[in-house]
Amino acid sequence: MRENGKRFAACLLAVAVASLAVAGCQVSEASSEKSWESQESTEAESVSESGEAQGAMENLNLAEEESWEEPEKWEEPEPEKITLSPEDYESWNQLLAENEISEDFARSLDEFAYESGSAVLRESQGNGNYSPLSLYYALALAGCGAKGDTAAQIMGRLGAEDSKELADQCRRLYQWYGYYSQREQERMAYYGKEDYQSAIQLGNSLWISDQLPVHEAYRELAAENFFAPSFPVDFKNSDTGKKMGGWIAKKTNGVMDPQIYVNPETLLAIINTLYFYGGWADPFPREMTKEDAFHLEEGGQVTVSYLNRTQREGAFKRGDGYTLSYLNTNNGCRMVFLLPEEGRTVGEFLESPERLREAMEVKEEEWVSGKVIWKIPKFNFGSSYSLNETLKAMGMEKMFDGQAEFGGISPAPLMVSSVVQVSHIGVDENGVEGAAYTMMAMGKGVMIENGELAEMILDRPFLFGIREEHQDVWLFLGVCRNPDEGA
Repeated sequence: MRENGKRFAACLLAVAVASLAVAGCQVSEASSEKSWESQESTEAESVSESGEAQGAMENLNLAEEESWEEPEKWEEPEPEKITLSPEDYESWNQLLAENEISEDFARSLDEFAYESGSAVLRESQGNGNYSPLSLYYALALAGCGAKGDTAAQIMGRLGAEDSKELADQCRRLYQWYGYYSQREQERMAYYGKEDYQSAIQLGNSLWISDQLPVHEAYRELAAENFFAPSFPVDFKNSDTGKKMGGWIAKKTNGVMDPQIYVNPETLLAIINTLYFYGGWADPFPREMTKEDAFHLEEGGQVTVSYLNRTQREGAFKRGDGYTLSYLNTNNGCRMVFLLPEEGRTVGEFLESPERLREAMEVKEEEWVSGKVIWKIPKFNFGSSYSLNETLKAMGMEKMFDGQAEFGGISPAPLMVSSVVQVSHIGVDENGVEGAAYTMMAMGKGVMIENGELAEMILDRPFLFGIREEHQDVWLFLGVCRNPDEGA
């Protein structure tokens, strides 16, 4: 574990604000905006409905006759499969150590998570789930092909000094998650635990119009550092959207199964995916699941199903107006829950990056050991965000300009027309499953270059998060205001 990994870490950060609520954890789904405002700009839009926490979304599955079969010729680069014995602990630990990210990169991921998470979630109405890591990877892929002021703005917000180092750190993190997941799966199978479920999986891809010349050096960088295949497509063909949706479904274990609508004028689409599954280290007994009232922020209540358990040796922190605690998953992650005191709202903790960090980030020595009484509403919801205005407000407006500089990608002028993210998260007695994809569409631009006790009775809006403990990375941030919404 990294030294600074002694801070509380968890692999999927979702800050969920539950608004007094619904029976079960119903989630609100924001729909992607549908505005293609000019012929020069291109917009790839995705409309996605979230389904069950451990299955593909049934109500948006493509008809059988429209299903997409991946062409054999589309080879996808992936980290080399490692052939080590599950009992060779020393070699596995050495491999993981070789792929650890730097302290500076971990700090940059943290800062981006809090800045973007606060910006995205404080504007949400109802529930929300957001992946800062997925957006970071999409921006990093674009930033590695940017020049001039465009590059300066993207790199500045990503906390990166140069594209070479950024690409290398992204490669390390991608490989670390892949190797860690492989080791745990093979180790559990070796010891006869065939029902073990755990995954942290990233995916990247480039979808390139047959009308766009792309530098070979950029394709190689994308493949070698982001493991991103380059798919040649015709964006004027409606089948392209089906292919993109099929690729996303494959990379997210079927949790995301979107219908993608692409502006025919699109020249390039960058897609990142993130899939996470972590079973509870100590699952909740199903016989203890009971219905009870959830109190909404605006008044009133809904009846939802609650997971119940008393944790004899838990940990918590009492802050200014809230109590924070966490549950471990079986893959070295923690899911953190922030419960505001009665009379306080979750929105208070999303007002600024500094407030969100202060509430969600805890040094290991700040945790208080003691008994924790858990009462968590089951929830299962999805969210969708159009991120153009958010990114402009964060200081990355140049890439949306007709004079954006993406000369490292193509000799043809390019500009970003849309950035969208769609995500899903579900919590039940067995564990937590989350998935997200971020899509950036580009079009034609202008030619240029201890004895204590805590009661985590989550019967009112709350924040939650999952952070990976070894590399200190927030994968998701979310907000749940009504557990019955979206179930």
